[in-house]
Parts: sequence; C-alpha cells; structure tokens
Amino acid sequence: MRDSTASGPLPSQLLQERYGRGYFHGENSGFAREGYGTVHATWQHWMPFLREQLGTGARLLDLGCAYGFLVVEALDAGFDAIGVDASRFAIGEAAAWARPAVGRLLAAHAERVPFADASFDVVTAFDVLEHVPRPELLLVEAARVLRPGGLLVGATPDPLLFERSEETHVAEHVPSWWVRELERAGFSVSLRFFQAAWNLEIVARRGAPAPPISYDALGTGDPVVRGADDAPRFALRSGFGEPTAERTRVVGNGALVYVLNPGDAPLALELEIDLAEPASVSLALDGRVVGRTRGEATTLRARALLPAGGHQLRFEIPSGWAWLRTIAARAAPATREQLCLTLPFDMYERYALVAETLRRIAPGADAVLDVGGTMGGGAGHLAWTGDFLPGRDVRVVDARAADLPRHDVLDPQAPLPFADRAFPVVLALDVLEHVPAAARDAWLGELLRVAGRFLLIGNPFATPGVAEADRYLFELIRTRYGYAHGFLAEHLEHGHPDLAATRAFFAARGASVVTLPSGYLPAWILLQTVNALLSHPEQDDAYVLANESANRAIGLASTVEPAYRHLLVIDRMGADHTAALQPLVVPRTPDLDAVAAAIAALPVGGGGSR
Repeated sequence: MRDSTASGPLPSQLLQERYGRGYFHGENSGFAREGYGTVHATWQHWMPFLREQLGTGARLLDLGCAYGFLVVEALDAGFDAIGVDASRFAIGEAAAWARPAVGRLLAAHAERVPFADASFDVVTAFDVLEHVPRPELLLVEAARVLRPGGLLVGATPDPLLFERSEETHVAEHVPSWWVRELERAGFSVSLRFFQAAWNLEIVARRGAPAPPISYDALGTGDPVVRGADDAPRFALRSGFGEPTAERTRVVGNGALVYVLNPGDAPLALELEIDLAEPASVSLALDGRVVGRTRGEATTLRARALLPAGGHQLRFEIPSGWAWLRTIAARAAPATREQLCLTLPFDMYERYALVAETLRRIAPGADAVLDVGGTMGGGAGHLAWTGDFLPGRDVRVVDARAADLPRHDVLDPQAPLPFADRAFPVVLALDVLEHVPAAARDAWLGELLRVAGRFLLIGNPFATPGVAEADRYLFELIRTRYGYAHGFLAEHLEHGHPDLAATRAFFAARGASVVTLPSGYLPAWILLQTVNALLSHPEQDDAYVLANESANRAIGLASTVEPAYRHLLVIDRMGADHTAALQPLVVPRTPDLDAVAAAIAALPVGGGGSR
C-alpha cells in the first residue's frame, strides 16, 4: 500500500488513528492479537556488533521505537539510548512494558526529529521504513543526526517476496531502491536477508565504508562469497546452512542468492561455483539456466548479461543438496545493445521502434514515463526501458514489481499519481488490450493527461489476422505446457481495441496521429512458435540465441503490413510527423528464409552458457 499523494510526514491525527491500540493488537497489522507487549521482536543480537563498531557509551537513536523494547536492550548493552515514535499510544505503553525506557521516548516524526546535527553514533530503524510515505526523507534525516562514520541499521520487507498484505505498509521498496537512496544520502551500504527471504537488513555507514555482514553474521563477510571490486553485490537469500569449520555451507535445492547490479548499465557477469564434493547442479538467473555441471563435477562456470537492478540466482540440485565451497564472480561493462538484442524478439521490436521514433521527433525530450513497462515476469526483469533510451530520465510504472530503483508498482485501475503534462513523453506498449473495453477511453484520457507532448501507444489492434494469431499461440502453449497463458487470455477475453476508433479518440482532442506497423504478422507467428518451443529452462542458451539471431536478422525491418501490432505516435500539439516517420515503414517484407536458417543452425539441446 502507498500514500501516493504524500510529500512528507502524515498528519498527526491520521497517525494516531492508524497506530493506536488496534494496530498493536493485530487489528490492522500483522501483530499477535494478544498484543505487541506480549509478542515482539528482540534486537539483542545486534548489540555486540554495534558496541564493537562504536564502543561502549555511544549514543543511539531508535526510530519507530514503539513501546521502547530496543531502547531497553541498548541501555542494558551500555548505550546512551533514546527513541522516537509517531504513536503517542505506543510511547504511553512504556510504563507497563519497558520501564527503563520511560523518559527516554519522544513522540516525533521519523522524517523530522528534534535533535542537533551529528548528535548520534547509531540510528536504528527496524520495521519502520515501510511505514513512512517518503522514506528517503527519513534516510536524509538519519544522515543529518549521525556523526561522520556513524551507522544506520534497520530492516524492511522486500515486496517481491513479502506475500502478506499490510495496510500500514505505505512504502515497501525493492533492495535496489534502498541502496540507491542510501547512497544518495551519503551512506555506503551492506545488506543481507536474515531469517526470512523477504527480510532485508541494512547496515549503512555515513561517509565511510560500511562494515561487512553476511547470511548469519554481523561484522564479517560471508565465507563462501568471493567477488572482485568490479563485481556486482551478492547476498545469500535462502536455502543455505551454517558455515562449517572448513568454511563451506550446505546449499539446498532451490536456494536463492540475491545479485545486485547497482549501476544503470548492464554487466557481463562471469560466475564460478566451487563445490567441496562432486554434484549435479544447475544455475538459473531470473529463470534462465546460465550454467550447469556436466556429470558429477565440482566446478560450475557460467556467463550471463546482468541488467541493472536486483536479480535472483537459483540453485537447482536434483539430489536435494550439495556442499558449497565458494561463489566467485567478476564482471566487465557490457553495452545496452548487447543486452537488448537478447530480449524476446517481440519485446525488442516494439521498444526498438519507439527508440528510433523518439530519436527522430523528440531528441531533446529527456523525461519519459513508461506505463506498463516491466520487461520480464515473476522470475525477474530482463532489461528496462532505459536500456533502449540511454541518456533520458526514464520512469516505469506497472502493476507488476521489478527490482529497479526507477520502477514503481501502481494499481492499474487507479489514476496515475502525476500532475498534468508531467512527462514530455509517455509510453504504453502492449497495455491497451489488457484494459477492459468499457474502461479504455478513460484510460487513454489519463495517459494523455500526464503527457506533456508525445504519447506513444503500441499494441495489437483488431486488424486482420491478429485475433487468430493470439488464439493459435494461446492453444499452442496450452497444449504443450498445460497452462492458460494469462496475457493472451486477457487479449481474447477483452477483445482487441479498434484501431480507427483509437485514432479518432485523439484526433477529436486536437492531437495528430501517425500510425506505424510493427511486427510483420507471418514473422511474428513463426518466431512465437519457435519461442514457445524453446522457452523452458532446459534449453539453456537456445532461447536467448534464437531471439538474438532474430533481432539481428530483422531489427526494424518488420514495420510492414500485415502487422501484429501498430504504434500510434500522438502529438497533442497537432504537428504532422509523417515525413519524419514514414521512412520507418519498410518497402518489403522481412526475409523469413534467412530468419529460419539462422534459427535452424542453433543448438536446441541445451548446452553451454553465455
């Protein structure tokens, strides 16, 4: 849940209603009904680490202190501790549940605390970050009150794996978002996932390198993780045993490792997995197998392109477990072009056409909003819009989550939380067909409202052959894999939009519209058939290589009728862009024989790794 209109701390009256007695007795929270005073977390395991880092007598500020239990534990550990909480009810309960904290707790907003600059050695923020409408303000405030070298420690749920719905969680963010905002606030960051795969713990130091933390230890790096300075960040997430005397860990089938590329550009990642004993193991990065041991080996090597943001590395071990000695990684810069070419051809051609369109008609438009722009599914994102539009300030909103700092999850039925004409360019690619027919005009109007000038809408319309192509692909997937493809089912359920009526909608509002075909329909059907046959993990590289071959062979040469999709280029200022865009429509159809030959030459049995 998100307070999308909030620009700072919530009004006090609302906070008292939201975080009153009912909240602390589980009425609008995940707390036990017998009450927070009876069942609550403990933070004692943090105290030796903090004392080692900062020394006895260090000043500690607990944000979101509730009844004051952490303050009491910090006092017992030798800290000069105080706490703040927005709930006056919670602070009043200290007398009954945490008497040593009485007089040390203060009602205040975590984003605006009444303390002097550089007055604390450590700030704690456990289970409070997700309750603040704009937690980046809390991070800046924590940096203000911390002395140079001071620590900020806390925990917050990762919404990609946190399945419980909490109505008071107004700002759940993915790990890459927290890393970016902490670094913007002047912190260096270490992170881990502790006790639950969704429980992200953060240790950040102001103005100096953060101390290391690991899967089950504070103040020390993980014994099985090795990384060069240029490698992405790794954190064991779930499925690992305690370290042995030989500094190995048991790794279970399905174990997850979090991999973060904190930059904006992709990386060429090289992995080497060293096992203490031979075992059959395969590695999947965001659902794609990138490497496997051959037979009963002890070393697994894998290569992959790693997009910006956070990703999941998953171990598949048929025997159930193996002894892991090390995960070693190194990385080198990769180009966005390299990454984009590996995308599913249908995704590549729609974004490549948009990129070329904007290059021709809006070269100076720097801010772009992509509505419904997640590139990938539940396994992880495969790229992001910024990879096609480098140098532009891109923001993505979607009903689906993605571990990218510039990606927001929004209710698809709700109005966009942006001002009128907030973005010079707005994109919506392959979204309109997922909107129920009765709601389409309102949705199109909302897109036009936030578009400063250009609105680009691309999707399959009710043109000849499109519905039949979707129905064919839906049945192919259903019969081959035994499930109903959700996106295609929505196409068929809602019906494809009418192209002429959509053009008329914008023309009636004074906008000009240029229509470009996208996705030569015979090629689309051929390549989707190949994808349906290759898009399962056991194919290893074949799926990626097939798309890369198709993208190189076709590129922008698929802008010809009959088309699966049409791109509407809408200018609310009414300028005619036909002359600039008409050259994008190719005069002849793609050479499908060349595409088929390139695909036929691919290894289809599962083999190496990129």
